[in-house]
Amino acid sequence: MKLDDLKKAAAKVQQDRQLAERKAAELRQKAKVAKAKAEQARLQHKRLRKAAKEAKKLALEAEDLVCEQNQVLEEARKRLAKALKKLAKAKGGGAKKAPMTGARPAKSTLRKPAADNLPPIAPKAEQTTVTGQPPPARPTV
Repeated sequence: MKLDDLKKAAAKVQQDRQLAERKAAELRQKAKVAKAKAEQARLQHKRLRKAAKEAKKLALEAEDLVCEQNQVLEEARKRLAKALKKLAKAKGGGAKKAPMTGARPAKSTLRKPAADNLPPIAPKAEQTTVTGQPPPARPTV
């Protein structure tokens, strides 16, 4: 009887060992899959960080470009305002200021259009006659 009990115990131990080996193989497979997923997640995280860094760099470059373009635009507006002022002065024939008196003249309610909202105006060329004299002055109304 003791031999039969030992054989049964040995068979039971053999079955337990086989079951443990199958579980260990499953666990190794699961660990391998988990390791692969972790590596993929790490690589994806690395790619995302790199993409975020590149996006930040591009945003800074775009911001610098916009700033530079704003400076160029402001400079162009100043030049346009200066040219319009010069043109108005040339057109007006250098109108003289009224002499200062004790009372200030009333301010006009009409406003000049803003220089930055006007399209550029090409100056008109002075036409001369064959005799070389300028055309007669037009009366202003």
